[in-house]
Amino acid sequence: MLLIWLLKKTDTDDNVLFYLPVTKAWLAQLVLCLMLHGRVSFRDIQQIIKDCLDYNVPVGTVHNISNRAKYNALEINATQHLSSIKLAAPDEIFHFNKPILAGVDIHSLYCYLLSEEDHRDEETWAIRLLELKDRGFKPDRIIGDDGKGMRSAHKLIMPDIPFDYDNFHLSKLLMDTRRYFRKRYKSSITERLNTMDKMRKLDFSDISSHRIELLQGIVEQENTLKYLSNTMDTLVSWMQHDVLNKAGKNPQERQNLYDFVVNEFSKLEKIHPHRIDKMCVTLKAKRDQSLAFCDVLNLKFSALAKDHKCPLELVWRICELLRCKIGSDAYAIRSLPLYDLLGDQFEEIEDAVIIALCSTERTSSMVENLNSRLRLSFDMRREIGHDFLGLLQLFLNHKPFLRSSKAHRVGKTPTKILNGKPHPHWLEMLGYTQFKRTA
Repeated sequence: MLLIWLLKKTDTDDNVLFYLPVTKAWLAQLVLCLMLHGRVSFRDIQQIIKDCLDYNVPVGTVHNISNRAKYNALEINATQHLSSIKLAAPDEIFHFNKPILAGVDIHSLYCYLLSEEDHRDEETWAIRLLELKDRGFKPDRIIGDDGKGMRSAHKLIMPDIPFDYDNFHLSKLLMDTRRYFRKRYKSSITERLNTMDKMRKLDFSDISSHRIELLQGIVEQENTLKYLSNTMDTLVSWMQHDVLNKAGKNPQERQNLYDFVVNEFSKLEKIHPHRIDKMCVTLKAKRDQSLAFCDVLNLKFSALAKDHKCPLELVWRICELLRCKIGSDAYAIRSLPLYDLLGDQFEEIEDAVIIALCSTERTSSMVENLNSRLRLSFDMRREIGHDFLGLLQLFLNHKPFLRSSKAHRVGKTPTKILNGKPHPHWLEMLGYTQFKRTA
């Protein structure tokens, strides 16, 4: 009986909440919201309007509404000034083998570049960077992967701006190599057990010297892979937790440890060059670019030490202390000497170090996040087009974040976070008047 009562239609279901004046302008806004918020295809938009409003909208009309919005969006995007971008992350994404150049401000997630191209070479990137420079684009730092054309163009157009190597790609390379050797080691164990099982089923007279040599070779291979896998685990752990972790030692000690780890990888390369040789080449070439975030931290810590009139070494020791969980036994034991040296200043300096760590970036994960959101809009289209990307860029830059791990982003749009100024709703920017219910 309770279930029947719950399923029974109540009187309030048919009560009129408010009246909506459906005009062509309102339908155009609905079309754009379905297309951008819901990522709905043109024909599905037509069917939704037919089902909900009993009104036929031709597919050509939906197409025309989209085109008008695209042209307006391109004009608006071209007027946006980019001088507020201080930390940029460029990248390349592909759709049906055509490159799309993307770029995002790491602090605000403002998308400053979104362009479909025929190529991703130095010339193409250079043209886009020159266009961005005309709009005031001059960040303090750039973080990106190892795209050849992208890096060459930035070196050509913006030679005075540091281009750091994204730690995420370096960590991924290390973890992929570690995973490969773990699997090889497990496979060698399986191969040994299978070979031994086959030999047990044979008579002693049937076990030839050849089979014994084969088993010995398999055992030797297993021992070699065990050594490689275990050593790889240790070295990758050191690199991730001791070198690339923001909370850690000062720049010089990190460089020394980085060189030590790379040297140990080189020893493994002599035993088993597959995969390790290419990884060593990358590690040797990317040391300074990968550890550039340490230099940024060192500048912040130097200013912090000057303000509190304490040695820079003590600030870095607090940074290393933060590798321990606050409140743990390890933290309590290691913090005692610092308490004795700094006294009441300890907590104040520690808070400032935490703020410095949180505000220092070492990856371009924000542009990877952008790429994942773009994929949702690309999947339903074979042809993207520069115009649609302009509309999508306007939408993403003026759509408020409903939730975020960063408190300063919640309820704000990337444009407002970047410029610190309010702006009209993205539909109003495209020339429409939003529907407002009367009080």
